[in-house]
Amino acid sequence: DQTIERILNFFPEAAHKNILMNLALNLKAIISQRLVVGKDGRRRPATEVLINTPHIRDLLRRGEVHEIKLAMERSLEEGMQTFDQSLYKLYKEGTIDLEEALSKADSRDGLALKIRLAEGATGSDLPQDDPYGMGMSSM
Repeated sequence: DQTIERILNFFPEAAHKNILMNLALNLKAIISQRLVVGKDGRRRPATEVLINTPHIRDLLRRGEVHEIKLAMERSLEEGMQTFDQSLYKLYKEGTIDLEEALSKADSRDGLALKIRLAEGATGSDLPQDDPYGMGMSSM
């Protein structure tokens, strides 16, 4: 949804409804990438994929751009993924470390929580000064 926001910001607000309608009718997909540093020191792409499915098309027509990320998170089977889902996958594969994953996340707290839940109660990879993995120090 950041890419769509950037596109909209090129135009005056009065034109946004028309731009969103044009995107709904003509967009096929948006693929974005950010380079992250792997454990081996080489750069790897973390990718975000938005496919203009009927649901995404409907969100665009209605101007509900803020709902697109949630729709993407729920549409893995249709080939979509968010940056945070890509970072999670790269972390779980052992390609990138926790610090790199969290530093590049759109939602650091959300990604940290997902990792924490996946790793169970120990969360051994989470920084000791951040035992909850949510940017909160223990008291």
